[in-house]
Amino acid sequence: MRGWEPEETNDSPDLTPMIDVVFLLIVFFLVVAQRMSEQYVEIEKLAVAKMAEVKEQPPPRTIISITQTPEGPVYYWGQQETYLDNISVHVSDHENQKVFLRVDQRVTHGIVQEVLREIGAGGQVDVIFGVFEK
Repeated sequence: MRGWEPEETNDSPDLTPMIDVVFLLIVFFLVVAQRMSEQYVEIEKLAVAKMAEVKEQPPPRTIISITQTPEGPVYYWGQQETYLDNISVHVSDHENQKVFLRVDQRVTHGIVQEVLREIGAGGQVDVIFGVFEK
């Protein structure tokens, strides 16, 4: 008498989906690597301005400085102490000069905004910004 025997099957796992996923990952990383290498431009490939020139004497600038004291902010036009309301007058008097704004690191952003408004009221929109060092 013969006993019951199970059907013969192929019990090995199907590797086709895993191979598909591996190939998709390889393609993905190749595309990403290509995009990443395109972000970096070699210096030799950058455009060169043939007509550019460095001026020996830079144009004069109106220098406005703001320092912070225990009593509050102090404003300077060049070396001369001035008031916030007079900044627009100084800027409009020297309208052909760009403004260089030097600010002490302790000065708050609100004070800088007030000075920038005064500079704009004086008719100048081209401002170079820097940190004030004694």
